[in-house]
Amino acid sequence: MASAPDEKLIERALALIVESESAPHDAAVAARLALARWRSRSTEHAAAAQEARRRWDALGGIAAEWRDFRK
Repeated sequence: MASAPDEKLIERALALIVESESAPHDAAVAARLALARWRSRSTEHAAAAQEARRRWDALGGIAAEWRDFRK
């Protein structure tokens, strides 16, 4: 069984996900590209990105509320 991704890697991926979903358009696009590049660096990065996305999705509507709050 594979071990869980390193928490620091998950935190980095989560930061990029939050930026990609809450920043103004140009910054959000840049964050999505940065996440894709970061994720492709290694299997550990890919696993961390997957776990970060799972956590972000588990938060449900908070993402939409966050975007509205930042406007």
